[in-house]
Amino acid sequence: MTLLTLLGLERALAASGLDAADRWPLVVLLLLPCLELLQGGVDAVFTRCFREPPPMPRMDPERVLSKETRTLVVTPLLVASLDDIETQLRRLERNFQGNVSPELFFALLTDFPDASQKELPEEAAMLLRLEDGIRLLNARHCPQDAPRFFLLHRERRWNPVARCWMGWERKRGKLEELNRLVLGADDTSYVGPVPGVIRTVRYVITLDADTHLLPGSAARLVSVLHHPLNQARFDGDSQRVVSGYSMLQPGLRGELTRSAWLAMQGVKTSLFRRKTRERTSLSQRAFGIDEFVGKGIYDVAAFARSLEGRIPENAVLSHDKLEGMFSRVAHVPEIQMFEGRVTDIAGTARIWHRWTRGDWQLLPWLLPWVPTRGGRWVVNPLSVIDRWRIFTDMRRSLSAPWALLVVTYGWLWTPGSTDAWAWTLGVAGWFCRRPVLGSLMFVAWTVWRLPPPRHVPRFLLSTAYGTLLDALMELAVLLPLAGVMMDAIARALYRMGVDRARILDWTTHSQANQKLRAISSMMLPEFWRAALLALVIAGALAVMNPGSLPWASPMLVAWVPLLVFARKERAAPPLEEGQGAPAELARRCWTLYARACDSRDADAKPTAVDAALGLVAPLCAHHLGCLESAALLSRLDEALGAVERLERFRGHPLTGGGLRGLSTSESGMLASALIVLESALEGMRRAGGTSASIQACEARARALREGMDFAFLHDASSGLLHEGHDVGSGTPAPRLQAAFDDAGLLASFVAIAEGQLPLRHWQRLLESHLETRGAGTPDAHAAVEQLAPSVFLWFPPATLLEDAARPAVETASRPEASLHLQALALRFNPGSPVDGLQALLEAESLASPRSLGLTLLALTNLACDDILIQHFHRHWRIAWIDVLVYETKEAP
Repeated sequence: MTLLTLLGLERALAASGLDAADRWPLVVLLLLPCLELLQGGVDAVFTRCFREPPPMPRMDPERVLSKETRTLVVTPLLVASLDDIETQLRRLERNFQGNVSPELFFALLTDFPDASQKELPEEAAMLLRLEDGIRLLNARHCPQDAPRFFLLHRERRWNPVARCWMGWERKRGKLEELNRLVLGADDTSYVGPVPGVIRTVRYVITLDADTHLLPGSAARLVSVLHHPLNQARFDGDSQRVVSGYSMLQPGLRGELTRSAWLAMQGVKTSLFRRKTRERTSLSQRAFGIDEFVGKGIYDVAAFARSLEGRIPENAVLSHDKLEGMFSRVAHVPEIQMFEGRVTDIAGTARIWHRWTRGDWQLLPWLLPWVPTRGGRWVVNPLSVIDRWRIFTDMRRSLSAPWALLVVTYGWLWTPGSTDAWAWTLGVAGWFCRRPVLGSLMFVAWTVWRLPPPRHVPRFLLSTAYGTLLDALMELAVLLPLAGVMMDAIARALYRMGVDRARILDWTTHSQANQKLRAISSMMLPEFWRAALLALVIAGALAVMNPGSLPWASPMLVAWVPLLVFARKERAAPPLEEGQGAPAELARRCWTLYARACDSRDADAKPTAVDAALGLVAPLCAHHLGCLESAALLSRLDEALGAVERLERFRGHPLTGGGLRGLSTSESGMLASALIVLESALEGMRRAGGTSASIQACEARARALREGMDFAFLHDASSGLLHEGHDVGSGTPAPRLQAAFDDAGLLASFVAIAEGQLPLRHWQRLLESHLETRGAGTPDAHAAVEQLAPSVFLWFPPATLLEDAARPAVETASRPEASLHLQALALRFNPGSPVDGLQALLEAESLASPRSLGLTLLALTNLACDDILIQHFHRHWRIAWIDVLVYETKEAP
């Protein structure tokens, strides 16, 4: 089809009178664009021809994990700094907390970067920190005789090809040697004793350093791969998998973080609800196989058998693709993992560069004979489909350089400026075809299938504006992208054919960032390559066809604005002292709050909410610069003592008065305050505050938090929490927490995080909220209770949590609204002035400590970049369920 298209194009050019000497080079140059265009069209047709396959059969995820299906979750890690270690220990713990099972184990597979000697002096401290971190995780989460966290560390081996000491075969070597350990080998480069449980593992889930294993996803992956119809079957005694699968590739999405969400508001997200199925790839639909991208699950025995001796040493960087082709992999998009996002251009370019080098290293696997370990060449066992996928990846990497070659040839060939403008506009339209065609289809779909938007002109203008930005970006990245791809291809070919010393060259993302921070944007390789290409092309045009230069110049300099977005904005330093009007108002509020607390009757027993404010208010003052560390610790000692002296039931302070009961919502506020305090003190300790007072306060806060039991408040029949409990009669409150706008929201969130309630409690709360939402505007008291959780829990914009808070925000907008209600509502109206609060604060200078305390917390968040919310979500108990706050009104 491509050849017929090119022959037709050649005949058309001949009919226009173009000489053969000019005609045939242009036809040859258009080979790759035509192939790309036709393949896109064919893929689109085939995608419609092949129906979406039914979900793969699976076992019951809640029962599948057993001794027979024992699974190890591993993270291969190149340890370069202590910061890397802390990050990975936190991620390891977070992945575990959402996937707890006696037969599910977690391990870090580590080694150190390449070096000129086997061991470096500074590495002993890093290895000791790793061991201590794993020991702490086991002490925190596991019985003493049944550890679930392991550290498998490899020593460096001398590599005569790379001429350095390095971990054998990098990530591929880690996994291959792990498989050999599981299957009984003792001659790997892993050092130290091998835990006995490792020898009993059947499945391995491998993650990258930035991968988030969503709650319950480990069991779901095992349930699919363990099903008898999905298990790998080999062709006799050979290594060829003829049916079933050795590996599963889950769906991947960018990790939901605060900064990412604020940048992409409007994306539909849900952990529990889906209106549409995730779409599988064309390869999965047509041939029942897909591509492995390095994160997924595999059957150890089948995977090792299918790959034994297949991949030579010091030859392949993109081993994931080959492993998937040899072992047969299926795509399960309905089971998803989150992976880290790279948002800066420089970081993205380095990823593309590494991927492209890896793709071109697979060039020998397009040949009839391929290399194997030991230097032998054998008949290529890959199918035609697999080889076509390798070729397609290589063709994609040539797209930008080839396009630049085509447009440059046209500028050189067009006589004078008469045709240069037409050629430039034509190729610009070609480069921008994707955003333009996509927008036209979107507008047509909106007009044809959906109700017309209220403001059609505004809708069309916004769509046109977005299309223009996307089109300009396509033109802007042409030269930088072409430079990246040309450099990557040249390096890959040189290292394969001339000097193989750096064929496995690879650095971690953190190492690359350190190098990037040391140079200016213009000195980034992506941009000096673009500048060099632009100068070479401009010089050639100035000599050979000066009339084209004015029309070529806009495209040659289109990349310059990208210098502004070359890297992420440098993060602001930690905000120890708030700034601006909110900070000044918060400091005044602290003064009034401290005065009100000091004048309070010493015999009066505080409620749970008052106790929570007493714990967090001094922390706010510290962040605002009103309290030094010593004064902070003194006040915290008093506040913790006040909580410890309260009469409690299962860790919950009892309400005052004649009734001896407890309030679920108030206990949720206290538990959250303890989490915030514990997290803040841990941060102070890690920052160098090693005083005994910090450690003592942290331990007391932890003991109080761990003593709070929410499980007995759970109503099993409805799946919801009771609003309280009468200790005297031993009966729960008749009412249940039934919506996201309920005051007990924090109690639910904390109880799930603590493992006292199942994750499906949040799902039940979500369903109940969707059934009852829109009940009306609450009164002032109810509005305060609904907005109070927002001082600790993040309510992301455009989510169900924010939507649930909107009626209370409307109540806060009334003129008669109280000081603390208006302060709590400020975060839901970004940019709102705080001037009105100043007069209200002075007018209510004799307000209750609770009113002043809630106002102080809200203003401190406003002044110090949501510092209390950051403390809350950074706590190790909370981080694993952060994803719950991103539930949107509309399901994806």
